[in-house]
Amino acid sequence: MKHYAHVNGTKIEYIDRGHGPVVVLIHGTQSSSLEPYHVDRLVLSGFRVIVPSRPGYGETPYSFSATPQAFAENLRQLMHVMNIESYHVYGISAGGPTSIELASRNDRALSLTLAAAVTSEVDFPYRRYISRNLAQPLFIAAQFTMKQFVFRAIQKQPFEATARMIQSTSLLALDAIRDEVTPYDIFLLKRVASQMAFGLGAQFDLRQRVPDEALLGVTCPTYIVHSKNDKAVPVRHAHHAKRLIPHAQLTILNSPGHLIWIGRQARKSEQQIERFIRLNS
Repeated sequence: MKHYAHVNGTKIEYIDRGHGPVVVLIHGTQSSSLEPYHVDRLVLSGFRVIVPSRPGYGETPYSFSATPQAFAENLRQLMHVMNIESYHVYGISAGGPTSIELASRNDRALSLTLAAAVTSEVDFPYRRYISRNLAQPLFIAAQFTMKQFVFRAIQKQPFEATARMIQSTSLLALDAIRDEVTPYDIFLLKRVASQMAFGLGAQFDLRQRVPDEALLGVTCPTYIVHSKNDKAVPVRHAHHAKRLIPHAQLTILNSPGHLIWIGRQARKSEQQIERFIRLNS
């Protein structure tokens, strides 16, 4: 069930599920509070999971002046309004900058998990041109077209479409990826295709960056997990975060690409994250 809050004059859409230690999960690109990755299993593992829609996604409005720093401050206020004294921060992909800002210099943050997360600037060709106001209509149309194409493909040829979706963010050859695909992966990526969010949130993602000061300000226990086969967010992001958060634990995976929540070793990786969070609860 979706919830809504108004913090500092900004509307925030979020979901709040489960009971137990609180995990604030910051979703990635073209997602929203309906984020499919790991949320269900965190709830089943005994965590209360709060997933806010980032600016431009879901019903959280986009502002051209929005930044991960400003949104993280709004999330701190939201936790205060909800009477949540302490919480774990879990950042996925393009949700990395907001999660780092939320955990940085924050005594209420019990831990930070960075999963395939952006920790500096987004790696995307011509991002400065695409993120301009004039490019908004064309960019939204391109996202909508892609969503329709992916949804039809995964309905017609679920196995092959799943493998090719994984390949789009992987350094591995397609044959190697086909060996990794499981029935659960097909189910999960069907959910991704049906819930894929498009709009101005992707522009927010392209404009964001993480200052070194934010990473240096993270003092809570930190777990960085990344695939060496990630093409969308290269593994250098993980090493960059580890260099500036020396106490962080770093795990480099051999998963098939950017989406570490799919593949034959995915559940093992999720369980490692769950153990880390529970240990620091």
